[in-house]
Amino acid sequence: DAVTLLDCLDMHDGRFEEVGFEDLDDIVCTSGPNVKYRQVKTIEDGSQHSIYTICKPKLKGKPETSIIGRLFSGKPISRSSEFCLLLNETPGRDLAAFRVRRGHARGEVPQKSSDDIIKRLEGLILPDKVKINWCIDRFEILVESRTIEEVEAIVWRRLVEPITKILGSQPLPAELNDILIGLGCLVAREARAVTPKRWSADQFDNALCKEVARVTGRGRDGSIAPLPSLLEKLKPAGVPDEEARAQTEALLDYRRRYRSAVGQERAKLNTLNDQIFSVCVDVSAQRRAGLIPEGPKAYAATIQAIKHIEMPEVRIPMLDKIAALS
Repeated sequence: DAVTLLDCLDMHDGRFEEVGFEDLDDIVCTSGPNVKYRQVKTIEDGSQHSIYTICKPKLKGKPETSIIGRLFSGKPISRSSEFCLLLNETPGRDLAAFRVRRGHARGEVPQKSSDDIIKRLEGLILPDKVKINWCIDRFEILVESRTIEEVEAIVWRRLVEPITKILGSQPLPAELNDILIGLGCLVAREARAVTPKRWSADQFDNALCKEVARVTGRGRDGSIAPLPSLLEKLKPAGVPDEEARAQTEALLDYRRRYRSAVGQERAKLNTLNDQIFSVCVDVSAQRRAGLIPEGPKAYAATIQAIKHIEMPEVRIPMLDKIAALS
């Protein structure tokens, strides 16, 4: 799921037209007639794949049950088909020539390596009378980072640019995390569908825009919608929707100013956030102790408390205090 997101971002950059989930292979990337089949293999013990391990059949005498046998067979093959084995560990020396960097073409492969694979896959039946050496000529190995967390960190960094274009400013780290989690959940759901799913570039773009709007409350057209999480939190306080929308707008403006703030301005906002948090801790403690009733009265006590927050030589508008509270 994590590396599928990387392929979706490549598609967003124009490299592919569609990305398929758990389709004819783990990931299927298409661009016009060109199809790249990706099979993802994860090793957790730090060992390395070799020609022997990728050609070793799970069932003796059945090369189609090997890693590379499954990659080459069981799917339609055309002149524009390509095959990719995606690993999380650097393979052994005998596979080094097959390695590529994401978005780059493979170089020449020693004939000895090709001959070794052909020999080990003897008996593999391929569609349309395709020869094994033809598949090997179109075979590559892509190595991504070792762990899911490292792959997600790459996705996290790559999301900054497209999200910035939607928002008109850089997203906050917390917003990026929430958007990444949302997209990851969408990919996981699509990958587990009974019928294989494929996303076009437009579908991924729409999914990205929806997640950005869900997390930040701002659409690509600049429209503002109440954040679901904020609405949900304000309902027990008895806050009407109209007021919640106004608070959302104030919150979004506050976030924009926070993103662009540097030096003393950033320090001021950080201090305000800390003081608001301290007030919330105090009111929450009183509520849990039964000194303040839950619901609207607890909310009113919080608003009254933040009204009295002051900072030396700095005037803080009440709207900023409410935005920081939101």
